[in-house]
Amino acid sequence: MKKLDSLLFINLLLTAVLAPLAYGTVEPWSLAVFELNALLLGVLLAARLTFEPSVAWPNWRLAAPLLALLLLAAIQLLPLRAATSANDVFQATQDWRTLSLDAQATRESAVKLLALLCYFGVALHLLRDAGRRRKLLITLSALGGSLALFAIVQKLTWNGKFYWLRPASPYVAPFGPYANYNHFAGLMELLWPLPFAYALFARVEAGQRTLWLFAVVLMAAALLFSLSRGGMLAFVVQLAALLWLARRWQRDERRRLLSAPAMIGLIVLLIAVMALWIGADRLLWRFQSLGQGAQEYSVVTRLEYWRAAGRMFLDHPIAGVGLGAFPAVYPRYGHSSAKLERLEQTHNDYLQLLTDAGALGGLLLLWFVVALLRQMRRQWLELVYLRSQERALWAGGCIALLGIAVHSFLDFNLQIAANALVCLLIVALVNVPTVNEALPQRHRGTE
Repeated sequence: MKKLDSLLFINLLLTAVLAPLAYGTVEPWSLAVFELNALLLGVLLAARLTFEPSVAWPNWRLAAPLLALLLLAAIQLLPLRAATSANDVFQATQDWRTLSLDAQATRESAVKLLALLCYFGVALHLLRDAGRRRKLLITLSALGGSLALFAIVQKLTWNGKFYWLRPASPYVAPFGPYANYNHFAGLMELLWPLPFAYALFARVEAGQRTLWLFAVVLMAAALLFSLSRGGMLAFVVQLAALLWLARRWQRDERRRLLSAPAMIGLIVLLIAVMALWIGADRLLWRFQSLGQGAQEYSVVTRLEYWRAAGRMFLDHPIAGVGLGAFPAVYPRYGHSSAKLERLEQTHNDYLQLLTDAGALGGLLLLWFVVALLRQMRRQWLELVYLRSQERALWAGGCIALLGIAVHSFLDFNLQIAANALVCLLIVALVNVPTVNEALPQRHRGTE
């Protein structure tokens, strides 16, 4: 069984690395591979837990809301909705009377959600081991640093092609392997806090700390160079939270914690110098565009999308229009500014959950957030018992999730399979260890 666990873990690491490289895993071929691999992992995990009943089941509290969302998608596919007119969406061409207004899109979204649940379940099972958590940290940090360096070099030598080989559509805004710079920034938000928190709070050698910080500078500089304003906002919020945490732990423990605030200030300075050196003119222009206020193009279009999405939610307040059905239904409520393309997302992950799953989806999101915050609070109260490396992993994971939560108000990073996978892996990181696993032997039995 240990060999099977090792096989599952290697597969999980490879998927976490390859998913972003495959253009974020948004194309049909990459999604198909991603989902088939998830099915394989799900079957292997089921066999693992079936044939060794003594193995403790993973903590499924955080997976329960996602399972409930999958169940809601199944209900949306049931023939429960009566057609109100001949012009009802898809009723003229399909004999479907489902709650979903685009049954095919809902089926595809449900399959993707099931795949993410399989990966999440494997992560919850495997990441109870401290050694695997550290290997995941190293893998994600190396991935982030390498992708950041590649993205910067590709941008500076851009020839109109991804990886200098595959032509990019004129209707995309590429950065790194992603067709949208905002999604690349979202990935960096998830990755850069992990090595930074490890360098700040874990007891490691000076040479290792230098490597961690070098990866941080690369990722943060690439995030800024992507010119994603949502990414920059999330980055500032993450830095502020990290500084608060460093000061809090320094005061509580009455020691300097490697002069964490000073180190944060130095890293911020290095990031700013590197980002300005790479692209000072474009970075300054991007900030100056904020002076246009509500007249700025991206602000105007997003407000239009959000107003239309609000009307869509009010028309379907209970169960929504169906997971993934937003692109098919949106033309009834607004128009897209995308050239020759339909609007695929509402550019707000929270609002899109309401349009696709209604108030039921909103309640499931609230359930997930409350469960996650309760888990974080329990671990906050128990951090004194954890080793410095576990504390660093917890801090980095929490800061990463804070960043993607902020950016999700302005974009749809969690609709991108690669970013959603990395996000769930980080949730699994902060979900473990429990006190009984982490406490020194002499403390056990006192809890």
